[in-house]
Amino acid sequence: MKKTIILACAAVLLLSGCNKTQIGGNSGNSGNSGNSSSSGSSSSSSVSSVSQSPSDKTAKLLLEVEFPEMVEVSSDNLEVYFGITADKVDDFSVYISGSGAMPDEFGIFAAKDASAAAEIEQLLKDRIDYQTETYRDYTPAEAYKLEDSFVSVSGNTVIYAICADNAKAKEILE
Repeated sequence: MKKTIILACAAVLLLSGCNKTQIGGNSGNSGNSGNSSSSGSSSSSSVSSVSQSPSDKTAKLLLEVEFPEMVEVSSDNLEVYFGITADKVDDFSVYISGSGAMPDEFGIFAAKDASAAAEIEQLLKDRIDYQTETYRDYTPAEAYKLEDSFVSVSGNTVIYAICADNAKAKEILE
């Protein structure tokens, strides 16, 4: 019962507060394209990913991996969902499932410094632990997405994903 109330509150916050903006001022795609995974090769992804912004990478992920309806997290809701304050990041792009019934979410955070990156990494790991506990009982059929979810840090950039194809998500977000 307690978990149901928490998820209902989260859904209300999600639906009432997302204005699809980011700290960096770029607004990415506002939802899922509905496309399934592409079969093309990504041989140039490592070269082009160096110059891509967080919103460019998350937009690519939305195109190449199948997701339920996704909603972009605004700077206003960053702390609500993740405990991350806006002063810890220079830029970010994060999407979460529009439905509380699915754990799908992913994002990229360009942290202000190494200390902020370490803090964001821990907050994301805590969120994945919380989501794992929640979805194990709430929607067990969706819990498999959490089994190989990840949080990764490279310099001051922190990425994470919870989805049906976490390996592909990691490849695109890195």
